[in-house]
Amino acid sequence: MLVINDDAEDILALQARLPSSVNVMVASQFQARNLTNFNYDVVLLDNDANNRKDSKGKETLEVIRRENPNVGVIYTSFQPGHVPVKVYKTQGVEVIRTDTLPQILQNRFGLQMKAAEERKEISPDVSLILTYNDVDGYPTGVYSQGKLIVVSGVGRAYTAAKQVLADKVGEIYQNFEWRRDRDLIKNIFVYDGQNGEDYPGQAAAGLGHDLRMRVNLVACSCDWGRKIGLKNSTYVNLFQVECGGQRSLGRVADVILGVKRPGINYSQMNVPQEFILNQAERYRI
Repeated sequence: MLVINDDAEDILALQARLPSSVNVMVASQFQARNLTNFNYDVVLLDNDANNRKDSKGKETLEVIRRENPNVGVIYTSFQPGHVPVKVYKTQGVEVIRTDTLPQILQNRFGLQMKAAEERKEISPDVSLILTYNDVDGYPTGVYSQGKLIVVSGVGRAYTAAKQVLADKVGEIYQNFEWRRDRDLIKNIFVYDGQNGEDYPGQAAAGLGHDLRMRVNLVACSCDWGRKIGLKNSTYVNLFQVECGGQRSLGRVADVILGVKRPGINYSQMNVPQEFILNQAERYRI
């Protein structure tokens, strides 16, 4: 098989689970585009659209199909909803979520996949709130020695907000880098309202992809159909709150920090406490 992926960590994780009898060739997206021979039993091609950039896999797929119209391609992405439509329409291509790949290889090719390597457990303790509005009681800042980081008032600059979040986490963990240190993040809450257009949803999907986790999209009912579509295509949790989201996000922050305010019933929240206190679902090969 040929594995095409720019993420060395994903390649090594897959190789560690494959039987030693399987002949595996690997290539970066750039290297694959310069190949002329794709005569393999199967090609495993990753979408490689990190940091919300354009898909590299889509262009590589065009080269593969030009050189070999018939080779089977399994196309992987941690966010299949962000895979270009053209990929789905390409004959002989199956799009799957990356973490399901070992099971699919086992079922389809009869491979006895090895158990996933035990990872050194890191107790994630950093929760992030990102919104273009305010958060009741919590201006932008780091709280409780990094237990909560709030970035508010970002306007449409959601692409810049990711760096702001990284800088804030870096105040607690030196030299923080999203992909290397993603296990430090416990939960992310992103507000999506009428004025944010597609930017909040794209930010939630992008963060979820890079951190390999399910992000919580906290949204008002305006343009609800768009938000339902985002939930169905990008593996985010979706919670309906009041317009603006200030009050609900303030209560989310209270629960994270163990703060109780008079007159608030924390057992009846738009975002259930288990989604606030428990670690977000993660995806791994």
